[in-house]
Amino acid sequence: MKSFVGSLRLKLPVMAAIAAVALALGTGTVLRGNLHAAWNKIHIPANSPSFSDTRSITHSIDCFASGRDPYTVSACDPWGRLLNYPPVWLAARYIGVTSLSSNLAGVLFALAAGSAYLLLFNTRTFLSAAIVFLAMTSRCVLFSVERGNTDQLIFFLLVFGIFLIHHQRPDLRDRLMCLLLVLLTILKVYPIAAVTVFLQRRSGWTYTLRTACVALVALILTSGRKLIYVIVNTPLDSDKSFGTFPFFYSFSRHLLPPLAPVFGQYHAVAPLAALLFGSIGLFAGASSNHHLDRILPPLDSNQPRGAIAIACLSIFCFAFSAGASYDYRLIYLTGALAWLVEDIDAGHRLRSVPAAALILFLLWKPFWLSITGELFDGMVFLMSSVWLGNALFSRGGREHNPVHGSAPVWQTDRPLAPPAR
Repeated sequence: MKSFVGSLRLKLPVMAAIAAVALALGTGTVLRGNLHAAWNKIHIPANSPSFSDTRSITHSIDCFASGRDPYTVSACDPWGRLLNYPPVWLAARYIGVTSLSSNLAGVLFALAAGSAYLLLFNTRTFLSAAIVFLAMTSRCVLFSVERGNTDQLIFFLLVFGIFLIHHQRPDLRDRLMCLLLVLLTILKVYPIAAVTVFLQRRSGWTYTLRTACVALVALILTSGRKLIYVIVNTPLDSDKSFGTFPFFYSFSRHLLPPLAPVFGQYHAVAPLAALLFGSIGLFAGASSNHHLDRILPPLDSNQPRGAIAIACLSIFCFAFSAGASYDYRLIYLTGALAWLVEDIDAGHRLRSVPAAALILFLLWKPFWLSITGELFDGMVFLMSSVWLGNALFSRGGREHNPVHGSAPVWQTDRPLAPPAR
């Protein structure tokens, strides 16, 4: 009983955040008359009806059932959008999913994300509890709930999958991880970036390349020619989004106005610039060896939260470099935040609090294009590139480091002694 109560106490900030949001939405619905107005009351831009991203799939299923192609016909969508999800999502029609299932599916996506947050976060101090509460009530996390976006399900599968794989026999873990990443890539292209979780292991490049190839082949086989439509139909927007396009567009518009049309017209320029800066960050991290441990906790893929942090940081960097991703995709940064929270609770506040604060600022950034929001976006991208470069390519290594072993106390779920004052 004491063990259960102790475990429950670790999850209180997430449960408190869920309760606070539910209370705010319930009160807003009663006072304003509908859920759409309640979302707007707490400054989350809402569509009516709710769960608009969920409806992109469910209405496309209706469109497909009527003999029309949702990748080329926009009449079925309430907002006139073309489908930009891989075709595997249309297979949900075989279990009875239609446009009438939109609200139920949207709620299930939110419950899946909430379950992932509950498993992911443990808090033992007031500071870490405050960080987690602020993350769970942030604009970007709530934006994913209002839109009913499928990234919530992808995040759930990633978190639960890695925790489940960690409890399997060592000889099965790499195979199961490969299967998990292949599944996630089929559902949404960018989780292929999470193959970086293999790089810290022996023969890491072999596993990484093999998994990436299998995932790409599986994606092509399941999507076929529709994969081109998935890419083309994905909008490139500067509002309610993050990434290299809004970053460079915002800064050029404010500092060098003549360059703004270049980024707006030639969409490949911004991703190339992001790849350049990201490569510099990776090189800087790889070159810093263990010196980076003073300002960022070392990542360890042998620990479930460490593997989740590596996967999530890689997905964030991939999404940033791709051009523009809507802000709900920033929920992947909570995977890295959980690793920082573990370090804070171990007493390393000076090391991890600045990085956690930077992520929080980005999760709370304005939805509309602003140089302030894009500044945090670029800073987190640079931090993530350096952090990943240090963890994955550092010449000093991580697995055999006597200071940062494979299972230090501060990376486990065992109760910690109070940090020294």
